[in-house]
Amino acid sequence: MATGTAQHATPGEVLVVDDNPANLRLMVKVLRDGGYTVRVAPGGRLGLESVQARPPDLVLLDIRMPDMDGYEVCRRLKADPATGDIPVIFLSALREPADKVRGFAEGAVDYITKPFVTEEVLVRVQSHLALRASQQRLEAQVQDRTRALRTLSAGNQALVHAQTLDDLLRGMRDAIVHQGGYDGVVITFTDGGRYPPTASAAADGEPVVPPDGPCLLPSAGQEGQRALLLPLRDAAGVVGALQVDSHRPGVFTDAEEVQRLVELAGDLAYGIRAQQRREESEQTRRALAQSLEQTIEAIAATIEVRDPYTAGHQRRTTDLAEVIAEALGLDEERRRGLHLAGAIHDIGKISIPAEILSRPGRLSDVEFEVIKTHAATGYEILKGIDFPWPVAQIVRQHHERLDGSGYPDGLQGDEILLEARILAVADVVEAISSHRPYRAALGLDVALEELRAKRGVLFDPDVVDACLALAEQGCLPVAQS
Repeated sequence: MATGTAQHATPGEVLVVDDNPANLRLMVKVLRDGGYTVRVAPGGRLGLESVQARPPDLVLLDIRMPDMDGYEVCRRLKADPATGDIPVIFLSALREPADKVRGFAEGAVDYITKPFVTEEVLVRVQSHLALRASQQRLEAQVQDRTRALRTLSAGNQALVHAQTLDDLLRGMRDAIVHQGGYDGVVITFTDGGRYPPTASAAADGEPVVPPDGPCLLPSAGQEGQRALLLPLRDAAGVVGALQVDSHRPGVFTDAEEVQRLVELAGDLAYGIRAQQRREESEQTRRALAQSLEQTIEAIAATIEVRDPYTAGHQRRTTDLAEVIAEALGLDEERRRGLHLAGAIHDIGKISIPAEILSRPGRLSDVEFEVIKTHAATGYEILKGIDFPWPVAQIVRQHHERLDGSGYPDGLQGDEILLEARILAVADVVEAISSHRPYRAALGLDVALEELRAKRGVLFDPDVVDACLALAEQGCLPVAQS
């Protein structure tokens, strides 16, 4: 065999598998002179075990060995995901084309026949190690780009789907840790708040002073761990800081990596500000809704002062309407609108003379026509108020009937809002069951019989059925007769 030397710029570890001691000694000298770290295995089975114990960067493999030939060793290496990407070069005295074809078929990247020129071996080893290093760099770049895209995508998903600030912070943390592969996240606010609350990055209640730009911290509390601190800034200013922890070497010296985190911090700052505005808006909405409900209750109380004989009628009617609506499956928001409409459904009676409202005997036809104006008057009073529900329309329609015989508009069937159809049934049940100036209470049984008799004619059959079922279960909020 001819000998020679070549210099290898990048160190690498090569495993030489050959049952011939002389060949092993020669290859050890040649490869070490070339700058490589060399391990040897004097047989196929030992070579396989050596690779599995500590994978080398490349394997030089003889073919004809007594315990396990090189073909079998190569086949097993390539079948194992942990070792399948290690380049294998056959180094054999077998020179037939069929032997070489079989070697490549088993997964080898090269085939050198003995005797060989050592410079040729070194050049081929260097070429295949350089090719493998290049492939690994490309794979790492692909993985890095994929990780970055997944991180940004998960962060955007958190921005889009978060319903609360906690949702947003949790989603962004999961994006950075689970998709980005970082070790931890601490989000600190300028007002002293912090997420997660148990983090130890800053003292409880102390406002954080965010840096002007990305700032590398010396340690995040664990050996080998580094942290990058980024300001959470949007067009309106700084809301806090984002701390990202990682054990990965050099992760925060990669300009592209840092830029992705800067982008993510900007998205988070925008999301925090949006959630804060949303929560402030929701608080304002709740305060206005509470004020509105209090105003409605005050108006309802005013009506009852003018009509003492029907004191409590609107409240009891509302209670009945709510349980019927729930039984029919109306969502909470629609039931809330029904509640407000029920609480003031007789508001129009404020324009009716008190002597008519409190008359102990039966009303004349003219007086009853005056009473009937209360539905339309109630609508006129309420139509200018910007309710989030059709309160004014429900009040106007609560005396309409399915067959068109109701008032004030003679609406029929589905022309009447469902909430008004529910309120109509509740109103009738409460009125018949309770005391009136011109008669004693007739009781629930009479009221329910009236519903049965007029089901599908005056009253919505589904609403009537729900009311009857509740009565049978003892769930109507009205005194049982």
